[in-house]
Amino acid sequence: MLGSILDRARRLLGEGEPETAIISTDPDTVGDVVVALVRPELDKFAGSLATFLDPQMLRPDSPALLAGALGTAIDRVGGQGRAVVTRSPAGLYTPEYWHVRINGADARTRGLLARLATSGELN
Repeated sequence: MLGSILDRARRLLGEGEPETAIISTDPDTVGDVVVALVRPELDKFAGSLATFLDPQMLRPDSPALLAGALGTAIDRVGGQGRAVVTRSPAGLYTPEYWHVRINGADARTRGLLARLATSGELN
């Protein structure tokens, strides 16, 4: 029982998976980007994304809507990659968090995600 709980925790923490940097010094690097967001970060991230796409747009508040909005933003900046968003509900001892994964992200896509995840502003 304890072994399966620890295995699940390791999977949730991403142990055993290769680390992926959001920003790479090589502009030709294409790889996967993974960002985990808790609710306050998600609100800022989704709000910035909605403002970038259309100021009148409602904030994407489901994994499918957020993935679709990210796909549109990636296309708009001329980047490449496919967005996959999953939500892990809050538990007794863990907060709710959202995993944003971009498969096959290039430099433009990584730059977009870095701006959304850190400053929340897109110029």
